[in-house]
Amino acid sequence: MNWKPKKWIAILLGFLVQPIGMLYIARVKLAIVYYLAGIVVGLTDYWFALNYDGWGQYFTFALMFISAIHVYLIVKQDKEISIRPWYSKWYGLLSITLIPLLMIFSFRAFLFEPFRMPSVSMSPSINPKDIMVASKWGYGNYATYGITLAKTALSNELKRGDVIVLEYPKDPAINYVERVIGLPNDVIEYDKDSVIINGKKALRVFENKDSDFEIFSESIDSISYRIKVMPTVDSVKGQVSVPEGHIFVMGDNRDNSNDSRYWGFVPIQNIVGKVVYILEASQ
Repeated sequence: MNWKPKKWIAILLGFLVQPIGMLYIARVKLAIVYYLAGIVVGLTDYWFALNYDGWGQYFTFALMFISAIHVYLIVKQDKEISIRPWYSKWYGLLSITLIPLLMIFSFRAFLFEPFRMPSVSMSPSINPKDIMVASKWGYGNYATYGITLAKTALSNELKRGDVIVLEYPKDPAINYVERVIGLPNDVIEYDKDSVIINGKKALRVFENKDSDFEIFSESIDSISYRIKVMPTVDSVKGQVSVPEGHIFVMGDNRDNSNDSRYWGFVPIQNIVGKVVYILEASQ
């Protein structure tokens, strides 16, 4: 039986999912072209959104309209075809759509997931709008898009000084980014001028003054990083013993960070992953 694509289905698919629209009308090469174009356009819109407030998905919407018009013109001119390819049928389109989505979902849940820094709490190490990539395998908290696939015991070694993404203990739906300061059974003393771990003071060296902040290089064990301190702000002082199964975290912007000094310890099962890469947003 001869077959010809339905115009309204072709236009709808061409607008919403450009490669699928092209597959529906049996145009494999055009599907590949629109797939690659979608990646380029998506990354371009993402870059503009990072660097320009108020930017919308303008290039993406332009591609959607172009694809819909392109599909319509092809269907309007095409004649019926005698053998309909499998990939243009509903089960082929569904399989081609779901398989990549499942791969992306699994990759984000189990291996690596990007996060966007929402605040100044980790400045100067990580600044607002910076993109962080967290390594998740071995941290036991396998979830993405708010859907948890698995929970297992921690198998990776935690180190003092690591930057981690965690579920906020008071509301696990919210992700925080903090630096690990204390491990289970550590005794932590802290104030504006120092962090003392098990009686050993973290090395701190003054670097420079930035507006209202003083910038220091701080080292814990073998990990070094930079912190901010506001000399005019009253010091937050405390001494805590980290319980078993928990960690103590702080932000690098010490006077502008909502962390363990204020809301307590982080259960190890709340760790989402370790930050392994930072893509800095243009300022």
